[in-house]
Amino acid sequence: MRSALMFILVVSFGFTVAGDAKGTLNYKGKSKDFAVTLKFAYLVKGPDEIDPKTTIRRVILSATDLTAKIQACRTMDCSDDDLSEGIEVDITGGPRLNYWLAVNNGLVQYSGTQRPTALVATTDTPTRLAGKITFDDSAAGGAKLDATFDATLLKTFDKAR
Repeated sequence: MRSALMFILVVSFGFTVAGDAKGTLNYKGKSKDFAVTLKFAYLVKGPDEIDPKTTIRRVILSATDLTAKIQACRTMDCSDDDLSEGIEVDITGGPRLNYWLAVNNGLVQYSGTQRPTALVATTDTPTRLAGKITFDDSAAGGAKLDATFDATLLKTFDKAR
C-alpha cells in the first residue's frame, strides 16, 4: 500500500520520497558478522564516473532514510556518500552489476560484482524499478543480499563528479 501511495504522490504532486525495501544484507567481517535490515530504496541515474558518456542506474538500499541527502547532491558520486548501513548496485547494461556496501556506520566497506541475473525486475521503466535482488558472494569475502524493492526515480544527475 505504501508503494502505491508513493507512486501517486510522485506522479500527481511531484513529491519525491524513498521507496520500499524489504530484506537483509549480511557481511562477514574479519572479527564480526553484520546483518542489516533494509527498509528504504532509491533509484538515481547519471553518468558513470569512469566513462561519463555512459549513463548508469543506481539502486541504493538502506536501513535509514537518505531522501534529503540524495536530493541535495549535485553529482552522481555524491548519491551514496551518506550510505552507512546498506548497499548500492550499479546497473550499467554491461556483463556485471557492480555493488558497494557499507556497514558498521560506514566503517566497514566492500565492493564486488554480480551477474545481471541477480536482479529480477518486476517493473522496469525509465522512472521506476522494482523487483528482487539476491546473491551470495560470501565465499569470495563479499556480501549476501536478499531483498525486494520498489523505487521511483529520485534524481537524475548531469555530472559524475
